[in-house]
Amino acid sequence: MCSRRPSADLTGRVLGGRYKLLRRLGHGGSGATIYEAEHVELRWRVAVKVLDPGLSDADTVARFTHEARAAAALNSEHIIDIIELVRDDSELVYMVMECLDGEDLAATLAHDGPLDWRRVLSIGTQVCEALVAAHARGVVHCDIKPGNCFRITRGGTADFIKVLDFGVSSFGGRAAAARDSDGRPRSGPVIGTPGYMPQEQLRGGPYDHRVDIFALGVLMFRLLTDKMPYSGGSLFVPRRPASGPIALRRAAPAVEIPDAFEAVILKSVASDPAERYQSATELLAALLAVAAVSPAPRLARDPIAWGEQPSAA
Repeated sequence: MCSRRPSADLTGRVLGGRYKLLRRLGHGGSGATIYEAEHVELRWRVAVKVLDPGLSDADTVARFTHEARAAAALNSEHIIDIIELVRDDSELVYMVMECLDGEDLAATLAHDGPLDWRRVLSIGTQVCEALVAAHARGVVHCDIKPGNCFRITRGGTADFIKVLDFGVSSFGGRAAAARDSDGRPRSGPVIGTPGYMPQEQLRGGPYDHRVDIFALGVLMFRLLTDKMPYSGGSLFVPRRPASGPIALRRAAPAVEIPDAFEAVILKSVASDPAERYQSATELLAALLAVAAVSPAPRLARDPIAWGEQPSAA
């Protein structure tokens, strides 16, 4: 979310003669404000993301337009639907989106976390399905995190996930999904959220779709343990994390997590992108394989291996 305050509260204004802004919902990552709105004739609810008029320079408008096009180009039930992008006569720039009733995973984690592994597996699988669709169209989200994954009730589940905010995504050439003439990945600016960015993204590139795989691994780790997988804590990932990610059983020794699911998550958050899953499709297959097998109970940990003294018999 963006901490910048908008220059004005537009609540009550009717945009384009069609969308009445009812109340502010929050702020987006592109310097925009999100409103709940109603179509004045059809009476259906939408969300409207309005770019702050004070930020309407050419570069910011281009980025805002890019966000709308990136999301609108994707065909997945787990990605928010973009209805239209408008620049009206008053020079306001806004996008109209489906209005979601629910909460983001940051809120869910705050009042429900850590979450049961079965919920996390379902949530992770849905986010991964969104990434499969995005990556197939050359879109790298670049900012998968709890605040950008929204939980609604649909299809008999209260954990139906919608991926939001493609405001910093790579689309058509900003990250290493774009390549130079010699075939090498192209570097890009540092964009994303600290803690969910692997070291190649923190350095500004080159990076590619595997940054989303890393971020999804961190997301699942966080939902399961309410901790981060690297010893750098929640604010950053060390440049060269020599020891690799923390084992989930060390982060949350009392939490039930199948070994197979732990292995999937730890592979996803490998420091070296070559050691991660190489595609969202590959990660999705691994998650579905965990779901298809009834896991055996986790073996008790060996106290000697953990540097502890075994208890006396």
